[in-house]
Amino acid sequence: MAASEKTMEPSATKIERFDDVDFVERVHVDGTVDHIDTKAIGGDLDELPAGYFRSPQFIGTVVATCTASICAYLGWVLPANTLLLINADIGPSANINWVATAWTLGSGIGFLLVGRLSDIFGRKWMVMSCNTLSLIGVIIGATATKIEHLIAANLLNGIAAAGQLSFGIILGELVPNKMRGPLVTLVFLSSLPFAVFGPAIARLFILNTAAGWRWSYYLGIIFAGITLILYVIFYHPPRYSQLHVHGKTQWQQFKELDFGGLLLFFGGMVLFLVGCSWGGTVYPWVSGHVLGTLISGILTLIGFGFYEQYVVKGKGIMPPRIFKNVGYVALVMVAAIAAMVYYSMTVLWPTIIGTVYTPDVMEIGWQSSVIGGGILLGQTFAGFGISYIPKVKIQTIISAALGAIFVAALASVSPGTHAAFITIGVLATVSIGYVDNITFPGVTLLFEAQDIGLATGALGSIRAMGGAVAQALYVSILQTKVAQYLPANVSPAATQAGLPESSLPALFAAITAGDFSTVPGITPAIIAVVGQEVQKSYVQSFRIVFYATIPFGVLFVIFAALVPNMEQYLKGNVARRLQGKETKESAKTGKAESV
Repeated sequence: MAASEKTMEPSATKIERFDDVDFVERVHVDGTVDHIDTKAIGGDLDELPAGYFRSPQFIGTVVATCTASICAYLGWVLPANTLLLINADIGPSANINWVATAWTLGSGIGFLLVGRLSDIFGRKWMVMSCNTLSLIGVIIGATATKIEHLIAANLLNGIAAAGQLSFGIILGELVPNKMRGPLVTLVFLSSLPFAVFGPAIARLFILNTAAGWRWSYYLGIIFAGITLILYVIFYHPPRYSQLHVHGKTQWQQFKELDFGGLLLFFGGMVLFLVGCSWGGTVYPWVSGHVLGTLISGILTLIGFGFYEQYVVKGKGIMPPRIFKNVGYVALVMVAAIAAMVYYSMTVLWPTIIGTVYTPDVMEIGWQSSVIGGGILLGQTFAGFGISYIPKVKIQTIISAALGAIFVAALASVSPGTHAAFITIGVLATVSIGYVDNITFPGVTLLFEAQDIGLATGALGSIRAMGGAVAQALYVSILQTKVAQYLPANVSPAATQAGLPESSLPALFAAITAGDFSTVPGITPAIIAVVGQEVQKSYVQSFRIVFYATIPFGVLFVIFAALVPNMEQYLKGNVARRLQGKETKESAKTGKAESV
């Protein structure tokens, strides 16, 4: 069934039998067919066993998704907000911004893998693999002695986070459609301490513990371990044998995976991101290094599209056919643009606060909580709005318009607008968070159960890549403009204040190091003048960054207008059913008793 013809799992379906197993036929969006054990299908609420949602399996699964989500935030929010402090400890390295970019790049690849593979092979082994990978990643992060070690750790953590943040897939198919939004919101809220106060917590670790920033990763080790234990004990989704009653073996399915598509997608994104990060910083934007990697990345991604359509003929890792659904494309695009704001602001906001408003480490941490707090508040409102407020399209248009306006309004940044800047930041992130949490539950409603992973994985991957591109692009714009404005503003002001011209190279080295004691001829009065000009340079640079968001804001509103209303899908149907422990009898027949 095509995505545009989508209806939910029908209650009245032709049931067939194979090897003593009752099954129904389900057609994937790419045209492939599966035969699914009827015991794996949830059905209507009155068809579920009494106490199903109070069972240890269901409650334990919800708790596991919550601890997994916390682990993902620990690998992202805390390190991304303390990059400069980490770089001062085990750096300095010009690659420090790749610690954050590697996470978003990894999550983009991870979502693509987790979504499709979990549809084919079942969810449990995928989430277990992701949390095991997360455990490896946070151990590497906790023991890192170089920035490059942290980049590797966060690449693994990003891939793992795709599974840890796939609660829309895991829980979405286990609860009634109408409850998907509120339950996803519950998981978001469980991450509140680290999603909102992560920047302050990370700085408290640095200021008050011997291990410092490494505690961000130590906590990740603890939560990854807890999550693994919970998933092993409580999470029992339908097994491979239930999702494929007869047909290909797991090994046959694995050999037919779209490895070529994965290589093209990953290679194209890496090349494009490297070009974005190099532009204006390592090399000029018009240099062969930058243009070569950017053009190579774009051509590789175009090649990926043709490969998916004409080589694997729409049965690859991202079938072009899913993008024939206009509503789905709209959700993907608004999710990607929302992520561009969230991921880039997570990295940029501490720099804005620290260079324009206050040098105090803890004040920077508390005020950086604006990003996570605003996003989470918006996600909370949207989780209930999608289920209980009519006209999701209207909700999305209003939120997108407000988000675009408030993000652009941040270009008003100046030393005298501290309170107003924080207020606008809250309003912007609440609006962005509202749109963001319409997308993931919304996507699970537009596709049938056998394609929820595929649709959500593609959305999550494109969303993460949008965030990675924005992060590299906006940081590059900032660094380029700072490199332009800083000498133009500081040099004449410093020499006019009495600094010998021969001391200018030492002055700029001191600005970077934050220590003016080695600058010949420096005085407190000169330091004060230089501080004002440095602040002025950053204000001018940040304004350019926020001006650059305006075209994306326009696209944000346009795609929001194409998001479908979803009332017709908000029924009491449950797509999949958790399975209980096998009895001796069911083990013989290959069937499991339902919880």
